[in-house]
Amino acid sequence: MSTNSELMARLERLGPVRVVPPPPSFSGAPVALVLRLEYPMDKPVSLVKRLYAAGLTMRAAKDVMDRLGETRLAVCAIHEGADISALAADLAAMNVFAYRRRHPKASSIAEVRAHHRMSPAEFAEVLGLDLETLRDWEEGRREPGAAALSLVLAFDEAPDAVCAATLERVAI
Repeated sequence: MSTNSELMARLERLGPVRVVPPPPSFSGAPVALVLRLEYPMDKPVSLVKRLYAAGLTMRAAKDVMDRLGETRLAVCAIHEGADISALAADLAAMNVFAYRRRHPKASSIAEVRAHHRMSPAEFAEVLGLDLETLRDWEEGRREPGAAALSLVLAFDEAPDAVCAATLERVAI
């Protein structure tokens, strides 16, 4: 007798056991969703069920719920074939909001720099980038990595916060 059937037999002695079918499978590449709990968690069991219906295993869905309860932030992979917009709407009704990574083009780096009226040298210095690397990105000779693009997007959204995090005041 296998371990699973032994466990099922023991559990059945305690009462009826409902076997949970495997989660639905979806085609497409997985998309990382960042889930953020913005208010007290409403309907945690419904949250787990909805994540399960979106293709997570029951264990992974429960882990996401636990993580949201502890840190208010969790990351999970949902396949592109699942209706991510419908999932986001359902989660929002439970006070959990879904975010996914933006995929800006390298050409947007020059737009961000111009928007803040900075020269390439100033922009590179503020963000801690090599000037030649920045020029290579802006002129299309090289592609920036995801971390560099995220830094540029963060600077565009909150330049003061990025400067506060990356620069230090000179002691007087």
